[in-house]
Amino acid sequence: MQYVWKIIIVASIVLNLIAIWGFFHYVKYGGSPLGELKRMLTGSTRQQAAKIPYAEDNSRIKKELEEDKAEPNRVVFLGASITRRWNLDAYFPQIHAINRGVGGQLARSLITRFKRDVIDLQPDAVAIKFCSINIRPQIHQSVLKDGMSMMVQLARANDIIPIVTTIVPPGKPEARIGDFSVIDSVNTFNEWLREYARKNELNLIDYALAIEDNQGFLPRKYSTDPVHVNENGYEILADVARPVIYSALGL
Repeated sequence: MQYVWKIIIVASIVLNLIAIWGFFHYVKYGGSPLGELKRMLTGSTRQQAAKIPYAEDNSRIKKELEEDKAEPNRVVFLGASITRRWNLDAYFPQIHAINRGVGGQLARSLITRFKRDVIDLQPDAVAIKFCSINIRPQIHQSVLKDGMSMMVQLARANDIIPIVTTIVPPGKPEARIGDFSVIDSVNTFNEWLREYARKNELNLIDYALAIEDNQGFLPRKYSTDPVHVNENGYEILADVARPVIYSALGL
């Protein structure tokens, strides 16, 4: 019996030491102490690489370009979740639409993938769209303005027609974060973008003007939640986008 108790006591001490080591490892380095313990015991440093969205489809398109088999009138739609959920082929039959929307992405993420998702695909045009998730107290408007300007310049430098789009406003439940007015900041950015497009002779799709209600919010009848549009909302967006895109391509 004493032998069993000795084993229990020793095991308890060992487990407590491991727990203490794990706690201090987490405080100092972050990450998973159990994962670190596994690497120590197995001697393995192998980690699964993060999956790159659209990697396979990008490879297919680049191969078509190399073989001179690319579709004509190709337009990349670059954005976040509203773009990702959009069945572009159904709404834009006269062009070859390439959906490059990734849910939850902020402007800085769009910039970091602009080369692989736009420039490398050599489209005729790119429609650049920010979602209202970019409008937060901790994100200065200059980040969005600089990001949009940078992508416009990159597109033009690579003979791609840039098409800028206003931010779809949120519904009333998402219009404020504490004392911060999301809707006012969306309007401020959209006004800047309209003037920026005018001064730089850019094609502009004014999603906001087309879909907002008389108070500047995303109407419930066009939305699935306070941020995303429904099928009726996509009809509104497509109706305002088509003439701008088709005109930019000379169709």
